[in-house]
Amino acid sequence: MTRPCLAALAAGLIAASGAPFSSSLDASYVVQLHATRDGFTPPSDGVTMRSQMMTTESGQQFECFLPPLASDADDEEEADGSNSLTVQEKDEQEQTAAFLSFGRAAAQKVRPKCVQYVEKETEWVYEVCPGLLIRRKQDVIGHEVEDVGAFVLDASRPALNYDQFVMPEAQDRVKNHRKPLFTQTFAKEEQQVQVQFICSATTPDDAVSGVQWRADSPKGGPREIAAFLVGSRVFCDPQHSDADDNDLFTVRSLLQPLEDAHTCVTRNEGWWTYEFCFGRSLRQYHRDGDGHITADFSLGTFDAAGNRELERSGSALVSEHIDATHDLSRPAYLELYDHGTFCKEFENYAPRKAKVFYYCSQGGTSHHILSVKETQTCSYTVKVSSPVLCDHPHFLNDEQKSDQKAEVLHCIPVAEPVATSVK
Repeated sequence: MTRPCLAALAAGLIAASGAPFSSSLDASYVVQLHATRDGFTPPSDGVTMRSQMMTTESGQQFECFLPPLASDADDEEEADGSNSLTVQEKDEQEQTAAFLSFGRAAAQKVRPKCVQYVEKETEWVYEVCPGLLIRRKQDVIGHEVEDVGAFVLDASRPALNYDQFVMPEAQDRVKNHRKPLFTQTFAKEEQQVQVQFICSATTPDDAVSGVQWRADSPKGGPREIAAFLVGSRVFCDPQHSDADDNDLFTVRSLLQPLEDAHTCVTRNEGWWTYEFCFGRSLRQYHRDGDGHITADFSLGTFDAAGNRELERSGSALVSEHIDATHDLSRPAYLELYDHGTFCKEFENYAPRKAKVFYYCSQGGTSHHILSVKETQTCSYTVKVSSPVLCDHPHFLNDEQKSDQKAEVLHCIPVAEPVATSVK
């Protein structure tokens, strides 16, 4: 049984039994305690469900049915002969599924929500709304909006041959792009329009970078568009993009405005107050009742050389647990801080230093220090949350996890509760 599954079971069974009860410590599992054995019947469609006996604090025993593991499903597929894919084919399928999952999450982050393109010859103003629709309208009073196509499907496809580029740099980027592009198909009756998304970190706002004309456009008539190329920085993910390193949309570029504005956050933990200034410094101090600072230590300043190396090697984008209560690690961004106040505990008086992990604060509007831990003598780990990181592709995985449907762990009593009569 997985650790999150055990944690969820433990949380649910600590509660008092009786009426159906649901508990969730982890987004992936929900425990439901049923009052009677009739409350849940295991499926009879051939799916094998394992069970685990658990006991509540009050002494009542429950039989909890666990969802099948992925390996169980694989064994069943092999048994009935339906699993005929090679290891390479399975790997390719998994890579494609991961790419499409990333693309769907990234497309939802395109800003503005509907990007515009003006076709100068016909004066049509197109609006491309990822995952929704494409529509157009002429800038004429009384002219109604015309639907070009509704969203049909997502796919992974090679870059198309575009006839016109709005942004010159997009032409070279498409020409040299070796990996597939996330592609959405929109359709109206028999006519389809493709929309492909490519990394473009040159501007904060996303925009149409290129168009492909429809080959069957009537001669002498207005040209119809067969495909749009949308440039967006949320698609600048090193795992899925062929963009040059200089063009990649970096987490540091999102944090830079906070550093420029000298943004700092504090956290009180007992006797100490911790102050973190984005991209600058980390400090630990004590202020007495009169407002005087009686103890003050630097835990490190921004290590420019060390952080450049982290960026260069790709080691700054990590996955890290927020704290001991979270079973799943989350996407994080790592920075190093060094050359703090000298530490007397070391013979050579080594300076204090710290690692700072940044997390996306989904739905939040402010920055916070989540925790400060002295993991080794005069060596600290600081965890910070900020909403500015949530638009970076590295943190899209957070939202994909939160959108996953939770598994329900059904628990039924081993023996029916004895009814007590009231005279």
